[in-house]
Amino acid sequence: MPEPVTPVTPVTPVTYENYLRLPELLALQVPLADGVDDELLFIAVHQVQELWFGQLLRDLTDARDRMLEGDARPARARLVRSVAVTRALIAGIHPLRTMPPREFHAFRGVLGSSSGAQSAQYLEIAALCGADWVRGEYGARVIAGLSAPERERLRRRLAEPTLWEAFVALLGKAGFAVATPEDRREAYGRLAAAPRDGDPAEFAELAELSEALVDHDEIWTEWRACHALLVERQIGGRPGTGGSSGVAHLRAAVYRRFYPELWEARDAGVPAPPGR
Repeated sequence: MPEPVTPVTPVTPVTYENYLRLPELLALQVPLADGVDDELLFIAVHQVQELWFGQLLRDLTDARDRMLEGDARPARARLVRSVAVTRALIAGIHPLRTMPPREFHAFRGVLGSSSGAQSAQYLEIAALCGADWVRGEYGARVIAGLSAPERERLRRRLAEPTLWEAFVALLGKAGFAVATPEDRREAYGRLAAAPRDGDPAEFAELAELSEALVDHDEIWTEWRACHALLVERQIGGRPGTGGSSGVAHLRAAVYRRFYPELWEARDAGVPAPPGR
């Protein structure tokens, strides 16, 4: 008996369109207001922001995991890329500056109780970086507005080690005392002065990693400031959507720090001026 012939299933060629799932992607911009063209821009900008948030979560999680494994160099590389991605986030907000307030208010009513504060991925980024406010009273109010799957994802993220905890653990593995803020400040001073004769080569990598963490923290300050200015430009002093206080809340949040100890110790390792 001859072997049965297996029918050949045609293979769909990979094209630009089907690889990126463009029909599905472009169908996701669905305005709710009638006849307001700028609502499509508003939707697209925020969807792109969420795509970049997803990339940041992958890169920052990997940076955290590499630090927990004791490997500073790839952790720094991920942080460097995270800074570049956050710059793209900032640039991605700028098109909304071309929207006059009257155009925004033409569709603002359809936004209902939705608010950018309800971005679960943004909250995950803050939790991963160790932001205290996510665990505080304000964070609890925002989390209550998330869907059940989003709350579960955030609950898991809050139970994980943070980037800051991973960095401190990495300092401990390198032989630094890290039990108290004073111990860690001394460690930052040693790193700021690296390399010195007798210092292990890893000290220089840890010094670069600490600066990458500061770069990461700083670029988020720029993103929050850009966001606050945009909101002020669009709604002035009016309350924000979702019941927030609007610009007042965003302004207060601009200088939140993910890694406050590294900012407080910027003079660690710097020689005192003569005569002091």
